[in-house]
Amino acid sequence: MMRAALRTFRRLLGDCRGAAALEFSLVAMPLMILLIGSIEMAIGAFVGSTLESAVLEASRYGVTGATIPGVSRVERVRDVIRNRTIGLVDMDRVEIDTLIYPSFADIGRPEPFTDVNKNGTYDAGEPFTDVNGNGQWDADMGKAGLGGPGDVVIYRITYDWGIITPLMNRIVGPVLRQTASVAVRNEPF
Repeated sequence: MMRAALRTFRRLLGDCRGAAALEFSLVAMPLMILLIGSIEMAIGAFVGSTLESAVLEASRYGVTGATIPGVSRVERVRDVIRNRTIGLVDMDRVEIDTLIYPSFADIGRPEPFTDVNKNGTYDAGEPFTDVNGNGQWDADMGKAGLGGPGDVVIYRITYDWGIITPLMNRIVGPVLRQTASVAVRNEPF
C-alpha cells in the first residue's frame, strides 16, 4: 500500500500536464484588473478631454456676447457644453461656474479687507470692499455671470464621473472628479 502511494506520488511529481492552466490561474486575476483598470481610466481621460473641449468652445461663444433670439447666453453656453460632451456627461449633475473678475490677476483672490486685529485673516465685522456686490466678504471675489464687454471671465466645469465597474470602484473610489476651466477676456461687443 505504501509502495503504491509512493509510486503514484512520483508519477504525479513528474507529470507536467495542466501546468499552463495553473500558471494562467495565478496570472489571470492581476491581468484582468490591469486590463479593466486601463479601460476605465481611458474612458475617464476621454470624458476629461471632452470637458476641456466643451469649456473652450463655451468660452469662445461667451466672449463674443452673441445672443440667439429666445435663448439666453447662459442657456446657449449650457447647450454648447451638452453638444461637445457627446452624451457622456449627465447635464443634471454637471456644475458650470462662470465668474467675472476685474482682471486676470484677481482670479481666485479674496475680496480686499482691512485687517483690524492684524491676524492675517478676515474676521466678521472687519471692513471690506464688496467687489462682487453680494453684501458679504468672500474668499473669492468673482461675481457670477458671463460679464460684459472687456470683462475677465473664468469658465469652470466640474463633473463627477462614476466608475463603471464595481472592481475598480473598490480600488480608486466611486467617482473620478473631472474639472476643466479657462479664463478669457470678453470682446468689446
